[in-house]
Amino acid sequence: MPAADRPAPAADAAAVAGFPHGRVPRAVREEQVLAIAQGLFAERGYQGASMDEVALRAGVSKPVVYDLVGNKEALYLRCVERAGRALADVVATAALAEQDAAGRMRAGAIAFLRFVAEERGGWDLLLTAGPEPGAEPILAVRAQQSALLTSLVRETIDAQGLDLEPWRTESVAHALNGAFEGLAYWWRAHREIDAEELVDWITRLFLPGIEALAGPTGGDGG
Repeated sequence: MPAADRPAPAADAAAVAGFPHGRVPRAVREEQVLAIAQGLFAERGYQGASMDEVALRAGVSKPVVYDLVGNKEALYLRCVERAGRALADVVATAALAEQDAAGRMRAGAIAFLRFVAEERGGWDLLLTAGPEPGAEPILAVRAQQSALLTSLVRETIDAQGLDLEPWRTESVAHALNGAFEGLAYWWRAHREIDAEELVDWITRLFLPGIEALAGPTGGDGG
C-alpha cells in the first residue's frame, strides 16, 4: 500500500474522524501524530523516518506537525517516552492484578513478552538508533523495568521466608531483566510456543537459583 494511503492507527483515526475537518482539538491531533510517528520510527528507524511522512499519514501539513510536537529529534524523544510509559503500564497492570508474589512475577513476564512481540510496536521503537539524546530516555525505561522487577523479586524472596542482601536482590533483578529481554525477542520468531508455558518453564529455572543465592552460603559470599 502506498505510504499516502496508509491509515493512522485505528484508535487515533477514529478519534480524529469524530470531528469536522479543521476542528480537531489540539490534544487529539497531537496524540494522533505521536502514534503515527511512533509506528514510523519503529518501522524505518530514526534516520529513515521523515517529518514529511508523518504529516502525510496524519493528513496535515508539516508546519502543523512542527507546531504540535516540535522538530524530529523532539518528536523522537517524546515517542520513546510514550513507548516506555506504555510498557511500564502494561507490565505493572498485569502484575498488580495478581494476589501473590509468584503470580505477579508470572503475569508481568507474560505481559512483557506480548509487548515485545508486537511487530513495529513500542519495543521496536526502543531499539531504534536515534539521536544521542535518545539514549537517556531509553536507559530510563530499562531502569524503570529493572526497578519493577526488583520489587517483584523482593516480594518473591520475602514470600519464601528467605533473606537476601539488597544488592544481591537488585543484581538478580537486573540479570532477569536482561534475560527476559532476550527471551522476548527470541519469542517473536517462535510464536507457536504458548507465552504462559514459556514463562512457567523459565520460572522453574530461575526460582531455584534465587533460593540458592538466599541460602546459608549464597547470601554471605561463602
